[in-house]
Amino acid sequence: MASLAYAEALRAAVRVEENGVRFYRKAAAGARDPEAARAFARLADFEEEHRGYFAALSLELEQRESLFVNDPDGKFAASVRGLADSGVFALAGNPENFFSGDPGTRDAVKFAVSMEKDSIVFYLGLQEAMADREEAEKVGGIIKEELRHLAILSDLLKKFKD
Repeated sequence: MASLAYAEALRAAVRVEENGVRFYRKAAAGARDPEAARAFARLADFEEEHRGYFAALSLELEQRESLFVNDPDGKFAASVRGLADSGVFALAGNPENFFSGDPGTRDAVKFAVSMEKDSIVFYLGLQEAMADREEAEKVGGIIKEELRHLAILSDLLKKFKD
C-alpha cells in the first residue's frame, strides 16, 4: 500500500484546487471590473481542470505504489504536513472567509497571487517526490499553468495600482 503521506499530498492538492475554484468564482461574482471578473472566471475554470487531474491521480495511487519514491525518513510526509499548516491551505476550510470583510478587487488579486505562489511551491515538492516521470511531467505542466495564472494576475494587478 502506498504511503499515507502521498495520499495526503494528493488529497491536499485536490483541496487546493477546489479552494481555488471557489475563491475565483466568488471573486468573479464580486468583481466590479468586467476584465477582472472574466479573468477570475477563467482562472476558476483552469483550477477545476487541475482538480480533476489530482483527483484522478489520487485514484491511481490506490492502485499502484510506484507512483512516488519511497519516503523512509518521513521527510516528504513532514513537508506535506508543514505545507498543510502554512499559507497554501489557509483557505482549506472556507475560501469565502476571505470575502467576509468585503475586500476590493485589488485585494482579491493580491491574495490570489500569494495563493498561486504557495501552490507552485507545493506542486514542485509533489513533482520531486514522484517516481513516475510521466506523471511528474504532467505536474510540471500544471506548475507552468500556475505560472501563467501568476502572469494573468500580475497584469490585472497593474490595472489596480494604489
